Amino acid sequence: MTVPDSSPATRPHPRVSVVTNTYNHERYIAQAVESALMQKAQFDYEILIGEDCSSDSTRKIVCEYAARNPSRIRLLLHPSNVGGPASFKQLLAESRGEFVSILEGDDYWTCPDKLQKQVSFLDQHPECALCFHNALRIYEDGSRVPVVYTGAGQTRISALEDLWQHNFIATCTAMFRKDVLGDFPEWYYDLPLGDWALWILCAQYGKIGYIDEILGVHRIHSRGLWSGLDSIQKLEGLIAFYETMNANLDFRFNDIVEHWVSARRKQLAGECALVEAAQRTLPPASVVIVMSRAYDDPPPLKGHQVWAFPDPLGKQTQRHFASGSVGSAEAPWIGADATYDFRLFGGVARDKLLASVTVRQNATPLCSPVSDKEPRKSGAFIEASPNPVPPGTKYGKTTINWSTGDGSPGIIYVALEDQRVHYPANSGEAIEQLETLRAKGGEFLLVPRKLFSWLEEYVGLKEHLDSHYRLAQDDETCLIYDLREMPSEGRLGMAAR
Repeated sequence: MTVPDSSPATRPHPRVSVVTNTYNHERYIAQAVESALMQKAQFDYEILIGEDCSSDSTRKIVCEYAARNPSRIRLLLHPSNVGGPASFKQLLAESRGEFVSILEGDDYWTCPDKLQKQVSFLDQHPECALCFHNALRIYEDGSRVPVVYTGAGQTRISALEDLWQHNFIATCTAMFRKDVLGDFPEWYYDLPLGDWALWILCAQYGKIGYIDEILGVHRIHSRGLWSGLDSIQKLEGLIAFYETMNANLDFRFNDIVEHWVSARRKQLAGECALVEAAQRTLPPASVVIVMSRAYDDPPPLKGHQVWAFPDPLGKQTQRHFASGSVGSAEAPWIGADATYDFRLFGGVARDKLLASVTVRQNATPLCSPVSDKEPRKSGAFIEASPNPVPPGTKYGKTTINWSTGDGSPGIIYVALEDQRVHYPANSGEAIEQLETLRAKGGEFLLVPRKLFSWLEEYVGLKEHLDSHYRLAQDDETCLIYDLREMPSEGRLGMAAR
């Protein structure tokens, strides 16, 4: 069922159609819709939401938003579950915009000028069939540090040939010209990686433009169709995708595709060999510490617990910012790679949290800005203006205003969380992290072949491992160290370090 637009029939078609597919997204959909509604543009845009008969309260939430925003939101309420591809097909058919921007129900945008920036870019670059921007990839379970979706080397203008290597476009970042595609081929709706296939179809008719700003967030959680797969399943899926796309496009790109199929098959063989070797070596129900990069999927070691090493999580520090019952102070050092949590404390010991506000630069927020602008029952509040902070050449500036509400003394601390990926600075830090994981119950360290070079960079770590632990596996796939028992001379050696 389609809920019709209640705006006057004479209203011109919008320039942009925001299409949102959602199913069982009750935890996320409000943030997605809010991020679309906050857009500030010099043109009209519509929001089309396809609600695929969720079993949770997703439908109730989107209906409430549509009731409050009848001139902006139109709903496609499916009477039964039709699946993401079929719902997307209907959304595209219903869309009226010159451009289409996709926002899945579990992602969200972080900049109110996102749509305006992309429309302006496409207006200025008629040779581009689509454009995209960067996004943060965040992991809902907190197991990994947030990382940027698109790497630092991405060019401003790219072509179809570049896109075959890997999907460097997050779904929530793309905007494409609707008229370049015409009718979608029926085979498209059966593909497991519909977003990547869509970019390839668009790129047959024009270039790909890139805006080097982080304007959205792509959320990774266990309920995602792709993110729920393990590393071997993903490689198998990639190979199947390449082969299916190659055939459906009449092998016009066979030379390019065959190269990448060969590369992925080699990766798959290596991953399978690693898993087989590890399963032969590891006793049942082991706790395995796996050396990995921040964006790597762990090997699927069934029956074992797998922990990542080294820990690349962002660093957090806290310091005193200001004091007083009421006041205003500038913070001219808001960087692009961190979040800043300003916390107002009061009470006799000034240890009672009265209010807090989270500040970020507008290109890098991890979620919608949080601010206690409204006074609490006690009258206490803290706010930041502007927030998000416009980026400067290096640092941005905001002003913090606060009050304890009752004239009592207050103190403000700022907790800074650096969101960049931090690997150990030296062998000493790496050894300390490893021994911390071992003390928590880690029993084995697995080093995949692709990261053997890390042991050359962390020379002290390699020496520590060789002198303290037994090498249980050493072949072309991986190294496995047994951390369960440290020889007595090893303990003495470590204590002497």
